[in-house]
Amino acid sequence: MHRLLTAAGVSVALGALVPAHAANFGALSTASNSQFAHLASDLGNAFSYHDMMPAAPLGITGFDVGVTGSDTRFAHPGAWQGATGSSASQLPAVGLQIQKGLPANFDVGLVYDAAPGTPARVIGGDLSYAISGGGLMAPALTIRGTYTRLIGVSQFQLNTRSVELSLSKGFAFVTPYVGVGRVRTEANADGLPLTPVRLYNNKIYLGVDVNLGLFNFDVEADRMAGSTYYGLNMGWRL
Repeated sequence: MHRLLTAAGVSVALGALVPAHAANFGALSTASNSQFAHLASDLGNAFSYHDMMPAAPLGITGFDVGVTGSDTRFAHPGAWQGATGSSASQLPAVGLQIQKGLPANFDVGLVYDAAPGTPARVIGGDLSYAISGGGLMAPALTIRGTYTRLIGVSQFQLNTRSVELSLSKGFAFVTPYVGVGRVRTEANADGLPLTPVRLYNNKIYLGVDVNLGLFNFDVEADRMAGSTYYGLNMGWRL
């Protein structure tokens, strides 16, 4: 767990310090179908929904607002260069995430992310149901459905959908959590001779939540189709 905290924290910090690579996806017209598929795979991890919270439901009065930072290490750096003309092996992003507890162990969430140096913006949401809310001895188990959509990039459309299972168990103010999911990524380039892409990838993730009263933070690492996502969420939970 200490290694995860260190890796995630350092990776997000380094990602934020990486100079923004000006990338407007203008080189898509010269990309190959293989590069386009690899780009969709890497961005499917970077821009899919990352809940970055334990599995336990917030409860009907619960509310969580956090600012996020992330860094995705590409499995196919050449695909990013082929599509944008910019040489990079990673993609930093910042965003805002909101979670609200609902009755009957349901939670709903919204996310907005932006990748500095690019026109890429992502909006999305999730709906989760806690099969088990957890307790003194029992872990919490949640099933979650998610959706995200890329906006701001002309000619390039990308969206993701996923179904996930998340398990967590709190120990005092620290709650480790793990999860698995199946992610569908769809990508299309309007007006360009590139074959539309539909990918189905498995993802696994591991994280830890530290709750300090109203203030909390989470670090998480996700692995999908060879790319690795490191995320940090700092927020306020009621």
